[in-house]
Amino acid sequence: MKLFRSTRARFVAGVAALLVAGSVGVAVAASNPSSNAMSMGRGVPEFGLTHANFKGDTVNFRYTKGFFCDTAVSAQSSSGCEVGAKFVNAPAKDFDPLYVVVPLGFTVKQMRMECPAKLVCVDHPGTLDMTRIEPALKPLYPSLTDAQLTDALKNFQTPGHNHFITTTNQGRAEWWDVRVVGVTDKAEYHRILKSQSTSYLLKQVKAGKTTPVLRTNLFLFFSVR
Repeated sequence: MKLFRSTRARFVAGVAALLVAGSVGVAVAASNPSSNAMSMGRGVPEFGLTHANFKGDTVNFRYTKGFFCDTAVSAQSSSGCEVGAKFVNAPAKDFDPLYVVVPLGFTVKQMRMECPAKLVCVDHPGTLDMTRIEPALKPLYPSLTDAQLTDALKNFQTPGHNHFITTTNQGRAEWWDVRVVGVTDKAEYHRILKSQSTSYLLKQVKAGKTTPVLRTNLFLFFSVR
C-alpha cells in the first residue's frame, strides 16, 4: 500500500522534541498520553455528542459505547488501536464506514475540528499505533534514528480530525468502521470541509488530492441525528 506519497505527516504527540513547525510533529521523549481504554481494544463507555458531515449538512453523532479495536490485529498502543491494517474481526455483522479527515503538515484552529488536537473525543481512543506506515514516514524525519521513529509511532496521541459519513442508518445506533484520510494541502482541506460531502471527499482521494484511504482496526459506536 502506498502511504502518504511524499507528504508531510501531521502528528500530535504531546510534548518534547517537536520536529515540525507549530503543534505538528513527532515527540521522541513524551509522557504517555491517555489511552481512554478500560482494557486492550475496549474503550471506556461514555455518553456524548460530536458533529459530523453528511451530504452537505452538519449532523450529530450520539455516542453510547466505548470504542472497539480488533486485537487480532497487533498494536503496540496502550489502547490496542492502530492505523495501517484492516480489522480481521468486526464487532458486528452490519456496520458502515466512517471517514476521518486529518490535516497533515499544517495547523488548524481547534474550532475547525470536530475532534480537536490534544483532546480525546468521547468514546475515541487516545492513542494509536502508527508503526505500519513507518517506512513511508522515515524519509520525512532524517534526524531520527530508526529506533527513535519506531518508539515515537508505537503509542501516538490521536490527532485532531473531522468526520464524514455516507449514511445516517436511519438514526439507529451501530458500529462504524473508521477509515483515515490525510489532507496535505490547506486549501484542499478547507474545500473538503466546506463541501461537507463524503462523495466530494472520495472524489478528491481518487484524484490523488489526499492520501489514500488508510484502514484501521478501530470501530466507533453511535447514532446519527
